[in-house]
Amino acid sequence: MLGMALATYSDISNQHLPMGGNTDQLNQPLHGWMTSLLPYINESAMAREIDDSRAWNAPENKKVFSIVIPLFLNSHFPEGPKQNAAGYGLSHFSANSQLFPVDQSISTETIQSADGLSNTIMAGEISSSFPAWGSATNVRDPAKGLNGCPDCFGSPDRKGAFLLFADGHVRFIDQNIDPQVLKALSTPAGGEPIP
Repeated sequence: MLGMALATYSDISNQHLPMGGNTDQLNQPLHGWMTSLLPYINESAMAREIDDSRAWNAPENKKVFSIVIPLFLNSHFPEGPKQNAAGYGLSHFSANSQLFPVDQSISTETIQSADGLSNTIMAGEISSSFPAWGSATNVRDPAKGLNGCPDCFGSPDRKGAFLLFADGHVRFIDQNIDPQVLKALSTPAGGEPIP
């Protein structure tokens, strides 16, 4: 479902992905990529309640960002945390930091002409250090490995992770994948061959 929302966003946004996060004039984080998806997951009313000029965790926005959104939770992890200690709704998914930089939007055409959409990881499930879904820093680098660190992608119940690729397909990747292959799948424009 996240893949469908991202594809719809891209279609409406001249074939660009959402920014990983945006910042204000003082370079303070405001909102993350999941906030950009609200209108594309039937949450337009919620999106209209957000004060875009204030950070996701500003008091003016707490009501909205405290809402738990089932689509942002991993159905394979029903006992996983749904809110953090401050009461904000969490996400069990993160985006590839190399495709979702801060204050910059990458075009799917750029990805396609370099490594190809089917060879580039876009997002995936995570098993620890769950961010608030509104956070402007809900991104990770898949090249770090799977299930090997607190800010890695990983599955809570499998030895690897389900990852969403830029063409919309989802694939389970074993945590013992060759690190060079994982790095090649993580970079949007590395030009590496994928065995």
